Amino acid sequence: MKKSILLVAAMAAGSVLAALTPAQLEKLQHSLIHRGDGKHRPDNTMEALLYTWGKGYTPESDIRYSKDGKVVAFHDNKYKGKPVSAYTWEQIREWDVGSYRGAEYATCRPPLWETIFTAMEENPSRKIHIDWKDVPPEKVAEMVKAHGLEKQCWFITKEYGLIKRYKKALPEGQTLHWMNLGNWGYIDFNKPGECEKCEASMMALFENAAKENFKDIDNVQLHCQVRVVDGKYVFCPKPETLRACVARLH
Repeated sequence: MKKSILLVAAMAAGSVLAALTPAQLEKLQHSLIHRGDGKHRPDNTMEALLYTWGKGYTPESDIRYSKDGKVVAFHDNKYKGKPVSAYTWEQIREWDVGSYRGAEYATCRPPLWETIFTAMEENPSRKIHIDWKDVPPEKVAEMVKAHGLEKQCWFITKEYGLIKRYKKALPEGQTLHWMNLGNWGYIDFNKPGECEKCEASMMALFENAAKENFKDIDNVQLHCQVRVVDGKYVFCPKPETLRACVARLH
């Protein structure tokens, strides 16, 4: 995410961290790397995942269905103007998803999630955040359980109802509720009311989960954007809003 800051709401002041149990601290001590690490390797590829795991970080990758029911890692809704779900796995496996990063990545292809999970079985230190796109939570839970990866995977979505379904299907699994700003791109900090509107969008998700005391949610992730305006850093949401959210979570 260009010029944006990703904040995990569980992060707080040192005095609070000191009071956490080892199990709670372990949840905080990993970094979520977007799309496997699409900045250094092609998005959602095994090359990106292996690179990130090799650095000791936790990648995030997207989960989708193919036309013939294969579960693949791919971010966008469409490929060459058609829904990803309109392509079979035999077609998807031939897509060049690496050349945009350079000729050396021209052989990169979208992987099956079965391949990703198998690679994780080989090394318990490999963890992943599964960014929901269209595969039913029950199916994701079934796959995670089949590979024995309940503690190595986080099911991620901004849809609270899907989190509940995943937990019902896999109570021992882990979830992360990400709360975005309702704006997928660049926030215009100079547009009157824009930051307030985006902050309200995030807080609507927060309050919806708070009404149920964050039941079935293991981690909360607050999205934040920051810009330099007139020589000063300006945040959306406002720092005081983030601090209040953290305090309420604790």
